[in-house]
Amino acid sequence: MKGYSRYFWAVHFAGDLFFINIAFIVTYYIKFENLGLNDKYKYMLLIFNFVWTLTAFLLKLYDIKHIKRLDRVLFNLFKAALINGAALSAILFSLDSDSPFSRAHLYVTYAFSFGAILIWRILALQLIYFFRKSGFNYKRVILIGSGNVAKQLYDYIHRKDIFGIRLLGIFSESDISFEVKEGIKKGNFEDIEGFAIKNNIDEIYYTLPLTYTTKIKEFISFADKNMIRFKIIPDIRSFPFKRVNIDFFEDVPVITFRQEPLTDIVNQMLKRAFDIVFSFLVIILLLSWLYPLIALLIKCSSKGPVLFKQVRSGLNNEEFMCFKFRSMAQNEDADALQVTKGDTRITKIGSFLRKSSLDEMPQFINVLTGDMSVVGPRPHMLKHTEEYSALIGKYMVRQLVKPGITGAAQVQGYRGETKELKDMEGRVRADVWYIENWSLALDINLVALTVWNVIKGDEKAY
Repeated sequence: MKGYSRYFWAVHFAGDLFFINIAFIVTYYIKFENLGLNDKYKYMLLIFNFVWTLTAFLLKLYDIKHIKRLDRVLFNLFKAALINGAALSAILFSLDSDSPFSRAHLYVTYAFSFGAILIWRILALQLIYFFRKSGFNYKRVILIGSGNVAKQLYDYIHRKDIFGIRLLGIFSESDISFEVKEGIKKGNFEDIEGFAIKNNIDEIYYTLPLTYTTKIKEFISFADKNMIRFKIIPDIRSFPFKRVNIDFFEDVPVITFRQEPLTDIVNQMLKRAFDIVFSFLVIILLLSWLYPLIALLIKCSSKGPVLFKQVRSGLNNEEFMCFKFRSMAQNEDADALQVTKGDTRITKIGSFLRKSSLDEMPQFINVLTGDMSVVGPRPHMLKHTEEYSALIGKYMVRQLVKPGITGAAQVQGYRGETKELKDMEGRVRADVWYIENWSLALDINLVALTVWNVIKGDEKAY
């Protein structure tokens, strides 16, 4: 039984609209003790439905590939909720004090509907799991190949029933290099056509080298004649990057070697909004009273300015002025030499500031002005950027995003002095991983880990 996957989006969409309308009506009843909406609230309900529909389809919430993975479902719902919240706020700010609409009703409806949709989506995914485990809505497929690529695809297919794929056979001219479950047909190329027709195969997955052009053409010809979809799984394990995307310029395939979530304008807006709110709160709640106190201690400990200002490498390798509380006595080597353990340049108050990471606090001003982000690769001195970019191939990838006050490298132990090249390579590796795997949840998690490291103490903080 197959063919119903393309309708799953409609089930999700209908459920979303159902809960939006239920939330609106129930909240209206609680607020006004009346189930009958007046004409103005009926108009507002239409706006709710329209804004959600527009947002959902713009963000492709109902693309089949986006509703199979729970992490993508939750992240895309969160983005949709932010956009809807912005639209709702715009509506509320446009209303005067004599507005016929209750702001409390609209806010509660927004929160209630988002929560209900979230629960509905999780429940819907579980229903799809159950549906397919019961033997419904799956595609019959066979696999051509016997090597590592075939094994990876085999493992992937059997990992979750949510994908709706039933592997019926594996065919190869050589011995299969992995264990195959009982009930799956094993054969050679001559067995493919008869088996595929007899078992009503829907798709054929080819995992052998692309150099077998004659054989590939034969398989494609057979598949086309029998209305079977033929799919090629290229071996990209030798590529320097494991996560690649394939896009098309009309009929021309274009392979992108790296996923970068922060190239998405919505993700950029989310990250910038988080940066502004978080840095503003830190500046108001902490830096406003901490700055004069630390400034006094710095002035009493040594001569020189309160802030240490240094030009560093930022987004797209553009230079910016980075701020820190001065932790060292003024010296001519500040722009060339890294701080080392037991460095005599560090003042007494400076030692405390560095161990507690309080010396980084003025960088929240850099975040607020847009030169930095709360989370991202640490900004390096210009001299180090020039030196390490010549030694480490992926070093400049760090400059594709804004530098951060903290980052994946810092919480993984790659902060502070880089005594050997492998230390910087580890930092770069962690930073590139962050760029490829960014999410707002990841930023929040890294901030929490940074706070925990400050509380428990970091041996590399000196």
